[in-house]
Amino acid sequence: MKVSGYLRYMVVLMLVLCVALVYGKTPMASAEVDMSKVDTSIQAIIGTWREGDALDARVLRVNPDYTYELVYRGGGTSCGTVRVIGEEHPDGTYSPWYSFDEVDGKNWAMFPKNDVDGTLQKDLWSGQDGALHFIRFDNYEYSGKTEGITPESYLGVWGCGRCTIVINKEDNRYTADISWASSAAEHRVWTYSCRYDKDSAILVCPGNGLCTDVIVYDNGKETDVNVYDDGSCELVLRDGVLKWYDNKDKAGQDMEFLK
Repeated sequence: MKVSGYLRYMVVLMLVLCVALVYGKTPMASAEVDMSKVDTSIQAIIGTWREGDALDARVLRVNPDYTYELVYRGGGTSCGTVRVIGEEHPDGTYSPWYSFDEVDGKNWAMFPKNDVDGTLQKDLWSGQDGALHFIRFDNYEYSGKTEGITPESYLGVWGCGRCTIVINKEDNRYTADISWASSAAEHRVWTYSCRYDKDSAILVCPGNGLCTDVIVYDNGKETDVNVYDDGSCELVLRDGVLKWYDNKDKAGQDMEFLK
């Protein structure tokens, strides 16, 4: 009896230790977190990432539609979905995490959401142990001086002929609304949700850019026609001149905007 009791005690102890090890490294979503207060956007991590500190480095692609693809060097891929969860702390605050879930719903990895103040994330470290590390592979390099340029430098109204760019800061993101009038009754509008790249001192919309044609009739009624919703761009400020690099159809090519 003493032996069986001791064995039961050891089994329970081992289970407790295993749970502690697992949950000590993997943050858990709290059902009590008010998700309306959590920024659930993945805009800051959309793009291509390469695994760091690994011999057979994998490539991770995060798509605008909240899906991901993990490509293995030796061939083969795995995929799933990305969502944002909130981990609540004893003091009532919370930490947001990106949760990468496989097709069957099993969690593959968790990465801290570190897009504070609308910045573009450049590194993804998994869990609280940093066992996985992915580095942003997208390269945003533009010539020109960046001294003195801050995110606030981009805010305001910019114009070039019939085209106007209005950049605002909303919560944890920058929004760029671009309007280009082809006539008094018709104009095209691009709407971008951007993040600030500290290294390059530019605003980046890695995906989900909206393009809409707006038609105003003689009776004052307006019709909006969706052109596409998968646009992307970079907005680059150098020497007081703002340039718009549209990656979808090169709409802003050779244009220079001034305040």
